[in-house]
Amino acid sequence: SKFFDASLFGHLAAELRRALQKRRLSSAETAQAISSLAELNAYDADLFEKACDLMRPDVNALPEACRQRLEAALKRVSHDPGSGFFVALARGQRDKREACPMFWRGQCKWGPKCKLSHDQDSFESSAVEGVWKPPTMSGGKSVGYKQSADLFKDDRCGALW
Repeated sequence: SKFFDASLFGHLAAELRRALQKRRLSSAETAQAISSLAELNAYDADLFEKACDLMRPDVNALPEACRQRLEAALKRVSHDPGSGFFVALARGQRDKREACPMFWRGQCKWGPKCKLSHDQDSFESSAVEGVWKPPTMSGGKSVGYKQSADLFKDDRCGALW
């Protein structure tokens, strides 16, 4: 077998199981423990399943690096917590701002100061939901104008320009 015998880690696995049952560990701590065990090839299917079940409600709240490490660890040991779990890991915390149509066209001058999202997922979700409108169809004053006015109000001395 390519994995360590679970009995080698019997005491550790027993303590981790006990901590999981009593919910003494946060989702982030559980993810770190499971990832570390997977990196050591110390795979116990029941322990991993219990950990995944406990993390399932909070998996979106995990930091990006922690989610990526957990996803890689679960794939390394070929553990399948269910397709929904991997989808939640991949999705993570989505940018809830509206997609920036000027960035999509390659013309956004605001960069990181932009009040709209430059994230690829926001474009895709806006297009799928039918919410996204190109700049020519948005009507009214442009968002860029609003950003300019807001930035000018905050920075009267011109330090940002």
